[in-house]
Amino acid sequence: MAHSLTLGFAQLTDCAPLAVAKERGAFAAHGLDVTLKRFVSWAAMRDALGTGAIDGAHMLSPMVVASAAGIGPFPGEFTTAFTLNLNGNAITVSTGLYEAMAQMAPETVSRRPLSAYALKRVIDQRKEDGKAALTFAHVYPHSMHALELRYWLAAASIDPMRDLNLVVVPPSLMVDALAAGQIDGYCVGEPWNNAAVVAGIGRTLITSGEIWSNGPEKVLGVRQDWAEQNKEWHLKLIAALSETCAWLDDMDNRLTAAQIISTPDYVNAPFDEVVGSLTGKNRQTGGELRIDMPDFNVFHRYAANFPWRSHAKWILSQMIRWGEAPDDVDANAIAKLAFRPDIYCEAVEPLGIACPSSDEKVEGAHPHTWLLSDATEPVAMGADQFMDQRIFDPTNIDSYISGFSIRDQRSRLGALDTSQITHLAK
Repeated sequence: MAHSLTLGFAQLTDCAPLAVAKERGAFAAHGLDVTLKRFVSWAAMRDALGTGAIDGAHMLSPMVVASAAGIGPFPGEFTTAFTLNLNGNAITVSTGLYEAMAQMAPETVSRRPLSAYALKRVIDQRKEDGKAALTFAHVYPHSMHALELRYWLAAASIDPMRDLNLVVVPPSLMVDALAAGQIDGYCVGEPWNNAAVVAGIGRTLITSGEIWSNGPEKVLGVRQDWAEQNKEWHLKLIAALSETCAWLDDMDNRLTAAQIISTPDYVNAPFDEVVGSLTGKNRQTGGELRIDMPDFNVFHRYAANFPWRSHAKWILSQMIRWGEAPDDVDANAIAKLAFRPDIYCEAVEPLGIACPSSDEKVEGAHPHTWLLSDATEPVAMGADQFMDQRIFDPTNIDSYISGFSIRDQRSRLGALDTSQITHLAK
């Protein structure tokens, strides 16, 4: 008899592993009777998982790290042993704001990847003119969207805590909020960037893969106690998702996946708006440029499903940078609680999937594809470069954070006096 599980998901194209695993019978093949439940907001899904209303979730990777760090309403309760995908987000602004950026700083708008320097010019001019601050949205306080948006802004000397307003808007409501003029831009997953472009109300400036190549996005989030009490079913769940993610990363299968997830049960968006995200074809970036980005959504290749503890530590480094983590945070303990590569490797060993021998790696050191030889079998890896070419050594987080000129004064390292930094203004 099949074991019943309920998994939550958000209305985004990267729910594909869960949707496809159910529709193509991967869950059933592993003895699982899975019910998928859609949530509008991340907070609602978080609460459902935390209270036991669902067994697992298509979850924001920083949400798990925040829980492990004791931040939020369910401290220490969430963990993951499976990364669902890499990349997949983008930053989009209203057409009016893009036109103002292009007029104010045409030389910076033409550079790729598109930095936020043109946006800084607009912000500075609005301050001089006494106009209200711009408002940008992300999907949840502890999300890669929030971290990517702030990273991009701060790299251009925009202080995300003082120079504009940051608000939370559920993914599926982003386009309506932009159309209504409630926000000026946002960072979100697909198809909600493409939908704004198709509607003629937005321009996509940069994708998350251009901010950090192959950074973690969603994970399979579960409760710590559930994982301990349901080890057999947890391993079967991971195995089913691993097989599905491998199927998804065969680009010949992406059209079929788009047909599945565009339906009312899942993303409920036009096929033409969903398919571009999954295939990476004709992606908009830089406001106007359209190029093919085959790695816009990575579901399996590059050891994508392995829950790297260096990913957890990078997320934690940004939480420290922005004053969200406690001063006495123990990065090693949090990474071990949040991300469980040991469980992942146990689940995929029968499938013959290679596992890295180390739980963490230096991030940002590879501008191109490379070969990971420190594994049960060599693994072809993708680039992991940051837009500012910084290198993240997971063994020295404080040194990494100290290199950022903009950080919250509540950070355990404190804020820098940016008035003494002359190289930031461009």
